[in-house]
Amino acid sequence: MAILVTLDLETTGLRSNQDEIIEIAALKVDYDQEIDRFHSLVRPERTVSDDIFQLTSIPKEALEAAPSLSTVLPKLLKFLDGATVVGHNVQFDLSFIEAACEQNGYELPCSADGLDTLLLAQVLEPEEQDFRLGDVALRNNVELKQAHRAMSDAETTQQVLSSLERKALTLPYGTLQQLARLAGLFSRTTAEWFLLQSERRYQQNGDSLPATVQSVRGLVFSKDTPWEDEEMDSESRKTYVRELTQAAVDYVQQESALKQALPSFEVRPGQQKMVEAVAQALSGDQHLLAEAGTGTGKSLAYLIPAALYAAREDARVMISTHTIALQEQIRTRDFPTLRQVLPFPLKLSVFKGRTHYVCMRKLHSDVDSLNWSTQREEIVTYMKLLTWLTGTPAGDREELGLSGNSRDVWPRIQSETETCINKRCPFFKHCYYFRARTKAYEADLVVTNHSLIFSDLKAEHHVLPFYDKLIVDEAHHLEEQATKHLGAETHYRQMMSLFGRLIRDNERQGVLAELAQRLQGAGSVESQALMAWLNEIIHRTGSLRSQVEQTFLTLSSLVPSEKNEFRISQDIESNPSWKNFLNDIDLLTEMWTDLSELLEKVAESAEDEPDEDLAGRLLDGIGFYPEIGSNIQTLSEAADFKDDWVTWVEIQRIGHKRWTSLHRAPIEVAPLLEERVFNSKSSVILTSATLSVNHSFQFTKEQLGLVNVELDGRLASIAVESPFDLRRQALLCVPKDVPDLAPLSDAESATWLSDSLYHLTKASDGRVLALFTSHAMLRATANVLREPLQEAGYDVLAQGVDGNRSQLLKTFRRQPKSILLGAQSFWEGIDLPGDQLRTLVIIRLPFAPPTHPVTVARHQLLEARGKSSFRDASLPQAVVRFRQGFGRLIRSTTDKGAVVVYDKRIVTARYGKSFIKSLASVSPVVDTEESIMARIRRFFSEGP
Repeated sequence: MAILVTLDLETTGLRSNQDEIIEIAALKVDYDQEIDRFHSLVRPERTVSDDIFQLTSIPKEALEAAPSLSTVLPKLLKFLDGATVVGHNVQFDLSFIEAACEQNGYELPCSADGLDTLLLAQVLEPEEQDFRLGDVALRNNVELKQAHRAMSDAETTQQVLSSLERKALTLPYGTLQQLARLAGLFSRTTAEWFLLQSERRYQQNGDSLPATVQSVRGLVFSKDTPWEDEEMDSESRKTYVRELTQAAVDYVQQESALKQALPSFEVRPGQQKMVEAVAQALSGDQHLLAEAGTGTGKSLAYLIPAALYAAREDARVMISTHTIALQEQIRTRDFPTLRQVLPFPLKLSVFKGRTHYVCMRKLHSDVDSLNWSTQREEIVTYMKLLTWLTGTPAGDREELGLSGNSRDVWPRIQSETETCINKRCPFFKHCYYFRARTKAYEADLVVTNHSLIFSDLKAEHHVLPFYDKLIVDEAHHLEEQATKHLGAETHYRQMMSLFGRLIRDNERQGVLAELAQRLQGAGSVESQALMAWLNEIIHRTGSLRSQVEQTFLTLSSLVPSEKNEFRISQDIESNPSWKNFLNDIDLLTEMWTDLSELLEKVAESAEDEPDEDLAGRLLDGIGFYPEIGSNIQTLSEAADFKDDWVTWVEIQRIGHKRWTSLHRAPIEVAPLLEERVFNSKSSVILTSATLSVNHSFQFTKEQLGLVNVELDGRLASIAVESPFDLRRQALLCVPKDVPDLAPLSDAESATWLSDSLYHLTKASDGRVLALFTSHAMLRATANVLREPLQEAGYDVLAQGVDGNRSQLLKTFRRQPKSILLGAQSFWEGIDLPGDQLRTLVIIRLPFAPPTHPVTVARHQLLEARGKSSFRDASLPQAVVRFRQGFGRLIRSTTDKGAVVVYDKRIVTARYGKSFIKSLASVSPVVDTEESIMARIRRFFSEGP
């Protein structure tokens, strides 16, 4: 490559045709050695805002005394002459230089196709999501001396490039060659860089593969990792575990081996009680409700007896979680710790739904088909995937940092039953899904998720390996997940996306069009017949899509204009739009039946096709149709009125667009769970930090179908309090002079909230998490709060505005002088120990909206049975949610923090005491807002 010049600019804004350059820095490098540098401030023609001066720390006087752009530009262009420009988001810098050249009558003396370290980082760090220069530098142990100063950023960019070169040289030669080919579709400079790295790699090791990877048809991917331990026969393992309960409890005693494996281990009476209860439930074929407060060490408390039981009985124990984060904690932290102290080998497998795993045949096929017309972002996504494939241990999409439009690529390459050609696939022996499935069948402990547990139930237990013992962590989500997965839903947007994958651009593009193009000119009778069927499928698919659009349009007309949800019941039968919908469904079903016959012919042809690649592509094409058929079936079931089911239409409004969806769910899941889970398994252990309400499990028993199980004597329960001293560690405050937010608009609420949160953030010196129940109120508050807090030196991080959950949490941990505004997903499952979180704000008590069709149906059922829908449903659900939110604050024995509840109902309403009682020993401080701010300042400066 030519001499490299690493360039960085500071500007007055982001628009190269309107904003101005105020600082330029460039480093000339040859073979990683700096040979020259260029730096200059540039006097702007217009006034620079204070925000820019604050961001860059450029002194106003220095900028006013700087030379003009017309003076600086010729010197810079001479410096750039003939070089390859490097930058972090290099097109931003080059666009300003090009605009300056046009304005001053110069030509750019180097290629406008620069080398972008942001793009290289995206390709070479596929698991990451944050690619700002500071984030990339931090990951690569590069010091960023002064952010938003041109020379410092240029130096950092150059060091980042060197680090990325070293990362590239760890990739296999074949992968680097593929990356060079794909980069050449959009950037000659980037292609040359990857080609240079491949040549360096070849000089080091030739084209030999590293020991950790293998190659099939030119696609390089990670080898399967064997179990770490030697096999041990089951009889030998049984000798280690005779009396299960005592053996399990021994592991959480003061002198246990865990003390050596886990230096932070300390005896916790609550953990000991839970270990004993879980062991007794497993060995005694009982079900168990186990509430374990934060800090109990809950996951080890069930993993220890589960491991010992699996060894003694040579039986599999299934562990289900709601969140991926907890699965990863068990896999990477808790289980490895346990394995260190067990005197026998034990196998744990994490097993997810099939679409979580990559299909290498599809990826290989897609990479081969990329061309000059493919969008740049899509090509970059495939480059990331090729890099990821060389190091992924599981081929699991959760390992990837896909965001934005790059997420659209995954459905094209995910593993699916409908498109699998099994042993005919060249990657069959190495398939990530079958690797995971095999390990699940061989494992003693299998970690999965609630979703897959219910998918397995719906599929008559053909998804998961057999198990008779089930541990459900995060069990407070079980009713919600059962409702979702035992029901059905179909979305207009998703169906149109499916059709778009098959045919688009007037049937000229899409999977089916590509297949038709491949078959054109084939001379065999079989190929001609296949071509005819394919053309007919394309035509009928277009007609089917039009009918689906019409059906959803009719469905949406059922929803009153002022509502977002509408429940379908027998009362609707007299509505003319309903009759139109039934006619639409009849036509849709007829069209689907006719199309299915053609699809069957193509499927049979694919089975007989000798060309494996063509057979796979045929199955890929028709593999989308079972999902379309399932959605049509769900639409047709809308007319199936059942007393124990609820059906409703939802409208999501985004700008001027209306996205329609249809949902069906069982009104009660308790009978289904009782029959299909608790009566079919010998032992089910349900655990969470929040299973009780007012120190009673009755709500959970009724909610999950455990009432009859308890009457049969098959249910035990235990509640273990948190080891934390919440009376000393937590300060609960309720301002008594706050307004009632319920009758206020979002804008009115935001005005008051932003002022209070401003003072609270300053009183806590940042590290504030505010939990909202309304996204609209959250966004409105962020808009008002951002500017005054920024002026005070604090950042506002708002969910859905400034990033997704994982991005916001990373930034929040890194920037303590900030406030994070979060909605539903922030109420639980996040861990901010120590001083990462000081103050938790609960804007309103988390009552679920009473208008949701499922909620309405369940409340009606309760009232019909003589119960109170508020007392027996709404209130206990809100209390559980409230406890989850409160639990974000204190995560260790040394933590301390304040909780501010802006909802006065917690102290003024009769039911408010249910929320207070749920927090055990914490008593609220009720005072004026001003007094509470002073109390919080004292709390953090002097302690409670």
